Amino acid sequence: MFSITPPGHAPSRVKSRRLSWLVASLLLSCAPTAYAQAPADAALDAAAEADAGGIVVTARNREEDINDVPIPISVLSGETLAQQRVFNIADLAQRAPGLTATSPNARRTGVSLRGIGKTSGNDNMEAAVGTIVDDVFLGHVGMTYQDFTDLQQVEVLRGPQGTLLGKNTSLGVIKYTSKAPSFTPEGSFDIEGGLSTPSVKVRGSYSSALIDDVLAFRASFFYDRQQGDISNVNPSRGRHWHERNRWGGRFQLLYKPTETLSVKLNVDGAETNENSNTKPFMVDPTTLNDGSVRGTTYTTRLSRGYFGGYTPIIGSWTKIDIDQALPLITRNYGASVVATWDAGPLEIKSISAIRKLHFDANNDSEQTRFAINRGGTLVDTEQLSQEFRVSGDVGSAIKYQGGVYLYRIATETTSRTLFGTDAGAFYATNAQYQALNNPAGFILLQNSLRNVRSTTYQKPISTSQAVFAQIDWNPIDILTITGGLRYTREQKRSRTSKAAAFADGAALVSTGSAPADAIRNGQLGNSYTDVIGDPIHDDSIAWLINPSLKITDTFLFYGSASGGGKSGAVAFGNDGSRRNIAPEKTTDFELGIKGAFFHDVLSLSLNLYHTKVRDYQATTNVPDATSSTGFSSVLGNIPGIRARGVEWEGALRPLQGVTFTFGGAYNDAKYTDWSNATCPRSFPASVASCNNSGKQIVGAPRWTVNLGADFERELGNSGVTLHLFANDVYRSSHNLEQLLSPYGFQKAYHLTDAGIGFGAPIKGVETELSIVAKNLFNTFYTTSINDFSNNAPVGYDGIGPRRYIGALLRAKF
Repeated sequence: MFSITPPGHAPSRVKSRRLSWLVASLLLSCAPTAYAQAPADAALDAAAEADAGGIVVTARNREEDINDVPIPISVLSGETLAQQRVFNIADLAQRAPGLTATSPNARRTGVSLRGIGKTSGNDNMEAAVGTIVDDVFLGHVGMTYQDFTDLQQVEVLRGPQGTLLGKNTSLGVIKYTSKAPSFTPEGSFDIEGGLSTPSVKVRGSYSSALIDDVLAFRASFFYDRQQGDISNVNPSRGRHWHERNRWGGRFQLLYKPTETLSVKLNVDGAETNENSNTKPFMVDPTTLNDGSVRGTTYTTRLSRGYFGGYTPIIGSWTKIDIDQALPLITRNYGASVVATWDAGPLEIKSISAIRKLHFDANNDSEQTRFAINRGGTLVDTEQLSQEFRVSGDVGSAIKYQGGVYLYRIATETTSRTLFGTDAGAFYATNAQYQALNNPAGFILLQNSLRNVRSTTYQKPISTSQAVFAQIDWNPIDILTITGGLRYTREQKRSRTSKAAAFADGAALVSTGSAPADAIRNGQLGNSYTDVIGDPIHDDSIAWLINPSLKITDTFLFYGSASGGGKSGAVAFGNDGSRRNIAPEKTTDFELGIKGAFFHDVLSLSLNLYHTKVRDYQATTNVPDATSSTGFSSVLGNIPGIRARGVEWEGALRPLQGVTFTFGGAYNDAKYTDWSNATCPRSFPASVASCNNSGKQIVGAPRWTVNLGADFERELGNSGVTLHLFANDVYRSSHNLEQLLSPYGFQKAYHLTDAGIGFGAPIKGVETELSIVAKNLFNTFYTTSINDFSNNAPVGYDGIGPRRYIGALLRAKF
């Protein structure tokens, strides 16, 4: 194992390494199963569920054995999720081959499969990897920024799923299924305390009948508080950042008036209020890649006499010095009603849902102890959806599904910048600063931007209507041919405005100084009012052809060809100009096998894929002389990308209670056509464009390897069960900066989780006391990198959590 070596100085790790190896030695000495990755896919949970006849999935909106489904799927059971503390998408990405995620905050959350699909920080942009929770599609990436608990299982479906699962699932789906209400009383309670880091984590659930066999409920909750692992040396604005402070719950009612009719109400909510939104600065280059010296940098701005010899923190993973940031607030709420009627030859299902997201970020944009810039975005999103499904059989040879899907999502987003007293001295050009470099001039520098607020407002609204159908035809016993088609009609509109005023709403007035007014104008640019975007009225078709051969009862061979995509976007430039984004089109081919061998001793799946995306939607940077940084972030289309490779997953169960797991992917994901890309900022302005064709896609490791072990056995006849698990994921080196900056590389790294527990029934309650470790070897890594500008160094805004070791008490009754 190894850790990333940080730029600049690295924190002392002598004690932490001793603690890591002490815990690792304890875990590994207790069982011959070695350490590696615990259950991370279908094969992973097969050990726990083999006695029940295999794993049941709902990837195609009906219950099926995983080895009968001709789709590459990873599955984690609810027990594995709870035992190994897998609660969010970042945790899940450590356990499903091909899945990567970055989640510095709700708005900048990005999820990709096979290196494709990540979205981040643009509310006009939709995901290409869908997230579905209890049959409800989540339309904004920020809705995934929460802990998911009390789950039955999670399925990760790779490849296009657009015919059945719908909108923006052209690259895959993450499908969460909560535990349903039970007519038999059952409950659970977990309490966890940090041994390495102060923390308190509590989770619980309870379900029972209100009316026997007619009405049941289920209630669950969670609370997660953990001290941050980045220290703020400025005590006036919180001492610890990168923390966890979140809570939430879910309440369900299941009404079954007859054996053929059920109605389920599902209400959930989750909130965060965290000192978490920071991106430590790592390096501030003094030269460009041709050797020329940069004229104005973050460091040279802060070296001005106005700042009194201040030295910013650059190059530390563990320390920051900030003054302007406030806690990051995220609220996710939703409700759904699912009605299912088994009408004999067919089943009819209705899914009605509403979801809301609130996001409020106030960041210290320059990350110093001076009052320079508090910036952040306020987002409020509401989505409504209605789906009707019909499914059934025609004789013994045909199974069918069909339906209608209606959807509306509206977002109001306000980007806010509040300048502080020291902003003028920081943002002034060298010439402007020299003109005011005296005691009287310092007052004018302060007056130039103090308490000036700039806001940019957008309101994108999207509605869509879809019809879909899929048929499984079984002409002979071993052959099934699946065909699917989905037609979607979509309407999009948006508007934007930009304004500037003093923080109290008063109109801006001149400072009386031309240099000071020029500093202000350089930061604010031009205002504009109520620009109506070019509306979009478009349609699209998703299709699937998916033959499979059931060679034996336990061995499946399959192939597929499919197409889909996601709609365009009504978008604007930073000056309010209209610049719509073209739709994204995906074509995919898959060939795979899956099955169980040697009397279920070995489970194995292997999948080859070739995916092409045309007009790939991505956020990129373009030169902008009117921007304070010299660049503007815009949404655009990359002409072509391609991903091809192989994925594998498996489990070996040589003895009862012993499971070794393995999985991984080789992903050759490249830009096939991006010959006119904006160059990274390390290139001089004289270089008009860069040719990125043939380069590996941003955020796509070429190699991912998952290994694991799970051991569970009773100690003699004591009634006490020993349980050990360990899992490890390896990702090869990859570039995380959107323009492939040379400063954007994340070195190859491992992440290792492990645990040891003892379980025993106590007065009828299944109880387990465990020690769990996440990131056991304290690997330093990031999932997102921002390039430098003339106002900021290279920033790591996706830094992963440090090592955490906790004591966990779980009870089930």
